[in-house]
Amino acid sequence: MTKQIAVLVGSHSKTSFNQIVAKHLQAIAPESIQLNFVEIADLPLYDRDLDENSPTQYVRFRQQIAAADGILFISPEHNGSVPAVLKNAVDIGSRPSGESLWIGKPSGVVTVTATDGAGVTASLKALVTAHYVNTKLLPNVAQVAGIFGGVFNAQGEIAAEEVKANLQKFIKEFAEFV
Repeated sequence: MTKQIAVLVGSHSKTSFNQIVAKHLQAIAPESIQLNFVEIADLPLYDRDLDENSPTQYVRFRQQIAAADGILFISPEHNGSVPAVLKNAVDIGSRPSGESLWIGKPSGVVTVTATDGAGVTASLKALVTAHYVNTKLLPNVAQVAGIFGGVFNAQGEIAAEEVKANLQKFIKEFAEFV
């Protein structure tokens, strides 16, 4: 049986390297998992006053997370943390209080950054957040660093063989983990 994985990408720019990495992972994922992109850019900021009469975006998002067998967070680093859009999605999925959809779901983290620092700070923040909402967290993080240093080619594909190998290893470990 193929496990359904909700993929939350913290960058929705038309030129997002995070989207490229996410699509690459989707293409190379083992047959045991299917990566399904979940829209998070349209989610209104979390407001507990909306829990009783949730906007349709909250309802759709919560249904997709509830139906998922696992979660894959793919994030750039914004000012030493994960982007607000990703944190907002985590908040919406963890509310209302006592009804968190994250509890026990296997999860993994991928960071994609411009610098050679590999999004260490974003990785740590994402790991802490995933741990805090009680996901079952894969301890290994896939980090794609130095994106302007030849990691991608002019066609917007991953060109660096080392990066491809690391992502292949990560997605295989994640599939086994799920």
